[in-house]
Amino acid sequence: MDVYRQELDYSVLSCLIDIAYKVSSVVSDAIPQSAADFKSFTINLLQFAAEKLGWDPIPGESHLNAMLRGQILEVLAQFGDEETKVEARRRFNSFLNDRSTTLLPADIRKAAYTAVMQNVTSSDKSGYESLLRIFRETDLSQEKVRILGSIASSPDSSVVREALDFSLSSEVRNQDAVFVLYGISKEGRETAWLWLKEKWEFISKKLGTGFLITRFITSVASPFSSEKKADEIQEFFSTRMQPSIERTVNQTIEQVQIRAQWVKHVQQQDGLVELLRELAD
Repeated sequence: MDVYRQELDYSVLSCLIDIAYKVSSVVSDAIPQSAADFKSFTINLLQFAAEKLGWDPIPGESHLNAMLRGQILEVLAQFGDEETKVEARRRFNSFLNDRSTTLLPADIRKAAYTAVMQNVTSSDKSGYESLLRIFRETDLSQEKVRILGSIASSPDSSVVREALDFSLSSEVRNQDAVFVLYGISKEGRETAWLWLKEKWEFISKKLGTGFLITRFITSVASPFSSEKKADEIQEFFSTRMQPSIERTVNQTIEQVQIRAQWVKHVQQQDGLVELLRELAD
């Protein structure tokens, strides 16, 4: 990954971002003392592209560059780049005061919303409440989806729980509820799993036997990476199995088991902690 520090191609950088999210999750579980170093490494890796693309649309740029700008800013915000978070909040506040401002075009709003949620806690939910206000005011389905995909990204698990409850409210269409699950923070994984178990009867009745219920299972259960959690998932669904979800449950358990093996492999490698500390500088 380190050799791509001056990469600007959409396909390459989009792939790198996807890999960064996955590796960050595994590093956090395998060698948690290096989680911050990996995030710093990723931030440094993307700085060149972030500076080239900037925050504002460039006349004549391709649609792919416009998409890439939002993706890069979002991962920078999520991985804790303070400069990105400050600028995102500045633009978000302008957007709150004037929905027609040019400071927050649609392609970077998800990044700004994610940045706002990084500072939302149970004692200060102003950013979360502002996002819900925008959600309720807009008639645009794309805007609602952007907000839903951001509101569970807070590192505060109680806020994640509130966002998950909101996803099942009458304000959110059934087919849109899953977008909240896509944005669950690392810190909110266990909260989401407990929530799914607690709400399972309600969720299964609400969503029926279609693809939506399988997305709920995959989104909440697959991010784990331990044999213990794989066993826990298997035990929970053993008495709730239906033909419509059996394949998804089995695939989810397999994904967790694969990630568990990845974690074990990482823990057995000598020098990774030192390497990540070196790359983070």
